[in-house]
Amino acid sequence: MAAATALVLVLVQPWESSAPAAAPGGIEVDPARVAELEAAEEERNVANLTAAGELAVSAQEQLLPVMDGLHEALPSDEALADGARPARPTAAEVGQWRDVVQEVTAEVEALPSGSSEHNIMRNGFLLSTRLLGDTLDVLELADGGDAASGDSSGDSSGDSEQLHAVAGDLRSRAVDAWAVAAVQLDLQYVGADRGHLHAFLPLHSGMSTEGEAELGHGDH
Repeated sequence: MAAATALVLVLVQPWESSAPAAAPGGIEVDPARVAELEAAEEERNVANLTAAGELAVSAQEQLLPVMDGLHEALPSDEALADGARPARPTAAEVGQWRDVVQEVTAEVEALPSGSSEHNIMRNGFLLSTRLLGDTLDVLELADGGDAASGDSSGDSSGDSEQLHAVAGDLRSRAVDAWAVAAVQLDLQYVGADRGHLHAFLPLHSGMSTEGEAELGHGDH
């Protein structure tokens, strides 16, 4: 009996010493596999952050001419108070702006998903570009409706003014959504010891793209 007990100990002890550690609940954990997964996640986060930063800077440059055009077509309340008058864009100009917005939207959609922070940032940029697309839809309707019908009545003029106000509000919401995403991107850059990255989308190129946009402004 003593010999049998000794044999069991010899067979059992080596197996017990080489087995992965058991987590609470009896689930075995392989430390090497855990480290491998964590390293892969970190590598993916670094790649996502780089891609998001490059996209934000590129998209900002692409969208600035669109924002300038929208600022002329939809002057802010402050600009109107200073004597600015809306400059109605041609159908060709709106079409060019739409091409840019659609291209940037596709680039944002192509960003892979990642951490919660990354997804918040990605979704914010995507919401912004989609709101810009909605802005163009309403602006086109406002400027094209009267011309198509030939109606110059007061009611038609009032509808056009309301549509322009809606378009201006959508444009402002797009700027706000971009600002939220840009703040998240900047925080991620700081957290990764890359310094600050300010890629904000202003109402027009005369405004700074470096500082945080003021949320909730009343442009229309």
